[in-house]
Amino acid sequence: MKLFCLLISLFFMEVLAPYDRYMELVHITTIGIKLAYEKNDLTIGGRSEANGLEYLIETMVDNVNNDLTYQNFRHINFLTAVLDHPEILLRRTEVYDDLFDKMIQDIESKLGIDMPGDYFGVEKKLENLANMRRDFVAWSLKSIIRRRMLGSVLDIEDDASLLPNCRLIGIYFSTQQPRSYINEVNVDSPSRTCIITSCDNHLMKIRKIDATWSVFSSNGLHNTLEYYLQHGRPQTAPTY
Repeated sequence: MKLFCLLISLFFMEVLAPYDRYMELVHITTIGIKLAYEKNDLTIGGRSEANGLEYLIETMVDNVNNDLTYQNFRHINFLTAVLDHPEILLRRTEVYDDLFDKMIQDIESKLGIDMPGDYFGVEKKLENLANMRRDFVAWSLKSIIRRRMLGSVLDIEDDASLLPNCRLIGIYFSTQQPRSYINEVNVDSPSRTCIITSCDNHLMKIRKIDATWSVFSSNGLHNTLEYYLQHGRPQTAPTY
């Protein structure tokens, strides 16, 4: 099934039009993500010296009702973790331009970053840029998940609170296994469980047992969420 995901991905990359415009937006938004990752002087609520990329990701996953772009988990996952897998957009490849434009607007308006519109070096191909982007995002997600979920002593009360955190986990697993990226995130209300499904139909469930968030698959308990954060890529802060 992983091969199927890869073949479909390659097919959609061929039909993106125009490809040059796509790569231009990939370069520009990846530079924006890098600048957001390097920004550590935001004041958000009572939290000072907040990180720009963490804030950007949180505004995306938290917007489950209002913004048509970010209501759709596939859109967020595409922008942050699997821009080299446009098939996640369900054949609507024409929307990628709008998605990238939305990200650029948010980086400028929410973070106060002046986007330069530059390119990385010509050696930066799509795979290199995607891997760079995933490293920045994965490192930020480790911090966000620990702060919002693993570091919280409060129980999540409703689906509106749980769903954004489930979306964070879905993006994180996509950064770790982009060829088997997560394409669906749901919440099981009675059990307070995140249910995430990959493009090859592998299903995982994440729920809090006592004080520990644990990850389950069809074979039972795999490990704790903290284990996946500790052992996931990158192991050190990216310095591209």
